[in-house]
Amino acid sequence: MNNNEKRRSIIELAMFQHKITKKELAMELSVSYPTILSKLKNPSTLYISEADELCSYLDIDLNELITLKKRDE
Repeated sequence: MNNNEKRRSIIELAMFQHKITKKELAMELSVSYPTILSKLKNPSTLYISEADELCSYLDIDLNELITLKKRDE
């Protein structure tokens, strides 16, 4: 699994846990639905500010999403 797939999995798991749809996420991040689909498909295209907002909304550790390392490692 490459880094993009790992990031996508982290985001999808958080969305599932919080019962957030892609449409809700798009509205929260103030982007269009097609844009959020594109960014979720390829999370490396997220700007830092978008990743920060996304992480805050989904309760994901931004550092973990970027580095793919858990805090206790």
